[in-house]
Amino acid sequence: MFKSLWHDSKLMGLLASFLTLFAIALFTTVVGRWFIQLPYFAIKKFEIVGEVERLNMDSFKTAVLPKVQGSFFSINLEATKGLVEDQAWVRKAVVQRVWPNGLKVSVQSHKPLALWGDTRLLNTFGEVFAANPAEAGEPDSMAVLHGPPGSEFLVAKTYVTWIKDFAEIGMVPASVKLSDRYGWTVKTKEGLAVELGRDQEPLSLQAKINRLKWVYPKLRNEVMKTVEVIDMRYAKAFAVKGERMTAPRKVNIELKTN
Repeated sequence: MFKSLWHDSKLMGLLASFLTLFAIALFTTVVGRWFIQLPYFAIKKFEIVGEVERLNMDSFKTAVLPKVQGSFFSINLEATKGLVEDQAWVRKAVVQRVWPNGLKVSVQSHKPLALWGDTRLLNTFGEVFAANPAEAGEPDSMAVLHGPPGSEFLVAKTYVTWIKDFAEIGMVPASVKLSDRYGWTVKTKEGLAVELGRDQEPLSLQAKINRLKWVYPKLRNEVMKTVEVIDMRYAKAFAVKGERMTAPRKVNIELKTN
């Protein structure tokens, strides 16, 4: 049987072609592996572009660069991306190869909006991140936000809205707190505390804010010398704590419901 195979020119031609292709593939694989492992292609350049103003380059050199291993061909871009995004102030990163032995890293940094609790920061996307608050510019002037886990975006969005609302009565929110039962409390830099309660019928949260903007100037100008606390949790009334004028005017404050 085997002797007959040697005399089958067609079969022998196929066998010769197969062995030739196998030899070429093996040679290409060996040469290819040798080629991509040449020192010339080892990563030597690391360019960082984008929003780099807050980045600590010394930290990059010690915490990121020693872990970037491989060549232009073998480097794990996702792993490198993760290393960069683990650094303080880096929100997102895009890592690209640069021929023949470099990497280009485009960085998007966190933009601090407020403090979240005592030690962490909240960015403009409503995301909590860990960084040194002192590097945020003026942390003492930043508002402090609080809320249960998972409420970061809601609290951030509400705080941004209230900056405009409170500006209409000449105030700036210094603290916004959302309780575990989703009741809201605001304290301003001017010393006013506002209890707003939950966002629910018959009076929505925005309706309570609109009512506050209506009644506060009247209280301040005609009834109260100082206002420390306003409780807006009631559907048809509100409570006030503060120092009354020695001779307050008689004033009728009609509550608005929108």
